[in-house]
Amino acid sequence: MSITDEGEYGQKQIDFLELIWGKGFLSPGGTTEVDLVIEGLDLSGLNILDIGCGCGGAVFHLIEQHGAATAIGVDIEPLVISRAKALADEYNLNDKASFEVVTPGPLPFSDMQFDMVFSKDAFLHIPDKESLMADIARVLKPDGIIAASDWMRLDDNPPSQVMADYIAAEGLDMHMCSLDRYSKALAAAGFSDIHRCDRNAWYLDLAQQEWKSMAAEPLRSQIIDCIGKAAADETSNIWRKMIGVLEIGEHRPGHFRAQKLR
Repeated sequence: MSITDEGEYGQKQIDFLELIWGKGFLSPGGTTEVDLVIEGLDLSGLNILDIGCGCGGAVFHLIEQHGAATAIGVDIEPLVISRAKALADEYNLNDKASFEVVTPGPLPFSDMQFDMVFSKDAFLHIPDKESLMADIARVLKPDGIIAASDWMRLDDNPPSQVMADYIAAEGLDMHMCSLDRYSKALAAAGFSDIHRCDRNAWYLDLAQQEWKSMAAEPLRSQIIDCIGKAAADETSNIWRKMIGVLEIGEHRPGHFRAQKLR
């Protein structure tokens, strides 16, 4: 969103998104959505990589509630990693949770290092999905799992004008693709047992609730205290644009999961 000039996720942006989506989270759904992404999986004792970890909310949940042995969170934004490290201190999880600032490009990890790769609504910032899936396959052990959610589009045609206007209002790099493209990229990278879930209807309903709450007390005053009145009005406008592309079905958050072939 354009409420910050401090990289894509400045301090005001972080404070605002945590206010809307919960402590440690920069995308919707919080721990409930994390649970749906990994539903049916046994994470006990696993070593997990969280790509685009934001402020660490998912990492802490995977460790505390799902028994992951360790989790490394990576992100390109220094401020969100600083926030994640502060929360790791607060939660006394430094022995299991670690966070690193990385640069765009290949993951800085060894081949076959992780049991699972997780990501929550971060891959949309990465243009080359095919190279990303191949690199994820590289760092996963045989039979390793990828489980992710992301913000996607209905198809891979050029965006409509309504979608283009929404993306411009957000002020973020948003390279959304379709679930079909993710499925093809996963298969090409050597993954099997690919499962997909379209979450458009869920987020359309939630976004409408969020927008109404942002205009009402007490949240309206909390947002103004957090980012100022002008930015509060701007974010309300962005939410309305987002609802518009959800309503026409072009913006389609979703989940996918797959297993690396041996």
